[in-house]
Amino acid sequence: MFREDLAAIQRVFDQLCLENRWSRASAPAQHYGRMLIEAYQAGTRDELLLLIAGRSFVSLDSKQRSPA
Repeated sequence: MFREDLAAIQRVFDQLCLENRWSRASAPAQHYGRMLIEAYQAGTRDELLLLIAGRSFVSLDSKQRSPA
């Protein structure tokens, strides 16, 4: 990855942390950070699409954890 790639992922990661009130070093932040990197490596390069993907990851996980 190039510096610009990492910067894009970092901006999205920071936004997810802000929205979810996570410390950047927290377990959830690290978990979703890895998911962002995987999405980027799979071809999602647009920052808005990465943010949407990140929000979807969080939303799906929270729905799976909450009782029906």
